[in-house]
Amino acid sequence: ELGWISKVYVNRPAVVRHAEQIKKWKTVKGNWQAAWLLKAVTCIDLTTLSGDDTPSNVQRLCFKAKRPIREDLLKALDMHDKGITVGAVCVYPARVSDAVNTLRAAGCNIPVASVAAGFPSGQTPLETKLAEIRLAVEYGAQEIDIVISRSLVLTGQWEGLYEEIRLCRAACGEAHMKTILATGELGSLANVYKASMIAMMAG
Repeated sequence: ELGWISKVYVNRPAVVRHAEQIKKWKTVKGNWQAAWLLKAVTCIDLTTLSGDDTPSNVQRLCFKAKRPIREDLLKALDMHDKGITVGAVCVYPARVSDAVNTLRAAGCNIPVASVAAGFPSGQTPLETKLAEIRLAVEYGAQEIDIVISRSLVLTGQWEGLYEEIRLCRAACGEAHMKTILATGELGSLANVYKASMIAMMAG
């Protein structure tokens, strides 16, 4: 039941005021700052999404993913033996096998993520999006990052957006799925909120 979606209102001035307050918060310093930065590295999807990607530059990316921080810095922080790696390596579907094979050969279990569903524009027929997702999973991607059809948001087709995301989630099978909303193209904070809620409802 999506009738409530038309009643959503976002108080933009209040959001802007709150964002300004966040900018004034004090940041952590010293050892705490180093700990936060190390934790941030482990949450990064190290990514290459270039039209000129080749097996060799994906291989270099994977080696960087396994050792994202210089050894001397890790030793200075007494973190050299803690296995600090990035969270995932993210590539186009056509490069998933290159990443999976490189990481496997390096004895590394960093997951491979793949953008799909017509990334980055989303201007791809649904059947093609679903096929691309299934292929990326078949090639070994453990996470799929889909993009939504922004036109569905901009024209208020909320049930259509729900169904698209639901079908993408089903196509992922056991793979984890993230939904890229492209918030800068959704026209308003209310649309961002609505799209976020529908993405969560659709899985």
